[in-house]
Amino acid sequence: MAVNDAFVMGAWGKDLHVGKKVRMMADGSGEFTKNLGLELDLVARGLGVRSQRYLMILDNGVVKHLAVEAAGKFEVSDAASAIKAL
Repeated sequence: MAVNDAFVMGAWGKDLHVGKKVRMMADGSGEFTKNLGLELDLVARGLGVRSQRYLMILDNGVVKHLAVEAAGKFEVSDAASAIKAL
């Protein structure tokens, strides 16, 4: 999930050769991100409203795990953390 449009996400997935292994989901308007309360306002830096980095694990649409990164960190949303949380 990224605050990008579907075309950007599609191109990113194609470039990374993810195929059907990873679902590249677009939140172009940031609506989903805002509803989660995970928006990151970088307007002053010319980057607009983005998303905080997080790991979310769902089971049939129910959030089972949510870990939000501290600013500037990459410690709880990496692949190893996802596997551990599963």
